[in-house]
Amino acid sequence: MSDDEVLARRLSTMRVASRSVTWVRQARRRALPLWVSVGALLTLTLLGLDIAFRETYLTWAVAVVWLATVAGLVGLVVRACRRWEAAERAGRQTPWPIDPSQV
Repeated sequence: MSDDEVLARRLSTMRVASRSVTWVRQARRRALPLWVSVGALLTLTLLGLDIAFRETYLTWAVAVVWLATVAGLVGLVVRACRRWEAAERAGRQTPWPIDPSQV
């Protein structure tokens, strides 16, 4: 195997990810659900304030935060669908016990 330089280079560069890299990956995975949750709470808070005070800037703030929250929800749905498809391709059990073609 030492004659194959490409293989030797690939094998020599393979290393285990450090804990900090793993932590960063997990934090990135959890960031979107966290921001969607914060956006939903902020939307409801701003909506309550808008109902109470009837100010134009609060209405615009509700609209902007709500749109950002919906965009985050779309991202979460796309992520879930990609995981579902990857599980089907790998032959693993899908996350939900229903057939997506029947929905």
